[in-house]
Amino acid sequence: MKKGLFLVSLIIITAMFSGCNIDLGGLLEQNRDEDYSFLDGSIDDVLDTGPVKGGTLNLFSTIPDTLNPIFTANAFIKDYSCFVYEGLIKLDEKQRPIPVLAKNWEVSDTGLIWTFHLRSDVYWHDNIPFTAEDVEFTAGVIAGAGLDSSYFTIFENIARFTALDSQTFEIELHTPNSFTPGLMTFPIIPKHYYMGENIEISPKNNTPIGTGPYKFVEYREDEYIRLQSNRDWWNSNKKGEGEPDLPHIEEINIKVYTKGSSYINAFQAGEIDIIEADKNNWYSYSGRTDVILKKYVSNRFEFVAFNLSNKILEDKEVRRAISLAIDRNKIINDIMPGGAVMADLPIIPDTFMYDTNTISYEKDIEESKNILSESGWKERGGLLYKRINGINTSLTLELLVNTDNGFRLEMAEEIKRQLEEIGVILNISAVGWEQVLDKIKTHKFDMVLTGCTVTSIPDISFLYSSSEIGIGINIAGYSEQVVDNYLERILKENDPAMKKAYFINMKETITGDIPYIGLFFYYDAIVYSKRVRGKFGPSAWNKYEDFTRWYIPDIG
Repeated sequence: MKKGLFLVSLIIITAMFSGCNIDLGGLLEQNRDEDYSFLDGSIDDVLDTGPVKGGTLNLFSTIPDTLNPIFTANAFIKDYSCFVYEGLIKLDEKQRPIPVLAKNWEVSDTGLIWTFHLRSDVYWHDNIPFTAEDVEFTAGVIAGAGLDSSYFTIFENIARFTALDSQTFEIELHTPNSFTPGLMTFPIIPKHYYMGENIEISPKNNTPIGTGPYKFVEYREDEYIRLQSNRDWWNSNKKGEGEPDLPHIEEINIKVYTKGSSYINAFQAGEIDIIEADKNNWYSYSGRTDVILKKYVSNRFEFVAFNLSNKILEDKEVRRAISLAIDRNKIINDIMPGGAVMADLPIIPDTFMYDTNTISYEKDIEESKNILSESGWKERGGLLYKRINGINTSLTLELLVNTDNGFRLEMAEEIKRQLEEIGVILNISAVGWEQVLDKIKTHKFDMVLTGCTVTSIPDISFLYSSSEIGIGINIAGYSEQVVDNYLERILKENDPAMKKAYFINMKETITGDIPYIGLFFYYDAIVYSKRVRGKFGPSAWNKYEDFTRWYIPDIG
């Protein structure tokens, strides 16, 4: 596994990088025109009796390729795997790893050996005990699957893995990575169930067995998948506290749709209880009293990259002046009201490593002009000039953007207008996505407006480490030894307080150098039918957080 935060494609979270054979298009987001003009939904409460046992939750999926979560490329099936399967850990709302099938874990002094101690009270849905051999088996399947599994990059930095005994699983890394627990979210599948089977083609993949709160009941091809609550779930909350055992909802019915718009119509008709909002159906939910809308910060980050080898942009004072001239708040409010949250770095704000939403550079036109003046830029005929390498050079730059992204085209025009206020002439080069990638790869650009999708571990090496130049998406060509040192320390440091301190110090250096201008993270949204109640707390890492406590009220 490469040092750094792995990026994945927007639609199918599978395209990660390895070695030098990088698919830059899989790391940078094309992010086609999408509508994120979100409105806040509010709950119009109807009195009910509180949590009750029973009812059916109706969901939807496109046609599954497989129900095995290790191999599926279907984003819906991958999301729904949390109903049947569990991982060693999961991430909470602050992006911190918390135990699930693992009780706890520890790391050696070298930072290379991680030991996970497993729960002893967990059983598979066929009543066979869960053991470390199941974890070892799952790890072997993922490691052997390569690109056929979306989890394969987790194991690129793992030298070996083994079940030490029935309740202890150990991995040894090639290089230290203090974020390793955050990678152990992959679903565990049962070893005994696949004994003697070729797992890649086994028909058992479509009759799954897990350890989770719901059991598989039936899959009727192109029609539905039915799940039933697991009465013997290890985490069922059987404490006699008056609340029904978990999960509250008795059955999940996942309807399979072959046409893209069919499930949207089904939600509108009340046949489906949960749907993700997108540009095609957002406004149809506005003003409805029978739905609840919950926004959450997605893992899709937009930024402007500078070409640091450009004779104008190699001067960080110019980059600083440009940063001070860009009004990110105006961009968001004018183009996608309520649809994004500002961010300097590719780490979701208000998470454990980045528990703030403070922006380093807010619009200050006067300060921006002063910086340029003090840096030797002088006005002549309405243009700013400076003698660079013996040549009179105008402060004229080109901003690269892909034509098939309406939001980015609007943002580019707004950035152009804003930079005109300080005398910077910005010409927009709008070309197809493949041409954008070609210009980035050949480093033939001044500035580029693009984006990426970040994964679950808050390591920003991919964008800021000098080791990623040419093989990652450090497309600015940023190289700073102080930052490299901090990135390395963070990966070696297992004390959360020290790790955060390193990050804060590193952030000061990065925001002083400004190789990139972080713009924002998009919001995503999920819409719920009001027939379903409970706490809804979707996140980029878990759209169905607390689903075991959802219920369908009996209101007479």
